[in-house]
Amino acid sequence: MQTKSDIESFVNIWVAHNVRVAPLPANLIQEVDRLAARLTGDARAHGISGGDINRALGDIDDYLTGRIHDAGETPPV
Repeated sequence: MQTKSDIESFVNIWVAHNVRVAPLPANLIQEVDRLAARLTGDARAHGISGGDINRALGDIDDYLTGRIHDAGETPPV
């Protein structure tokens, strides 16, 4: 079983490679579902279950929604 910090590190690296800075998608729920499926699939390949991610970071959909919102924000002028 992976440690919480290992899981957080894996997810942060995964998000950096898979969540792009862009305007928020019109179909946010579908985009979150797509990313969550890819994340959990990639995590399983590294011995991390969806439950492991949930215990480390909370609800996967909520986490990814927050990260998409973060990536979609423009920096203050």
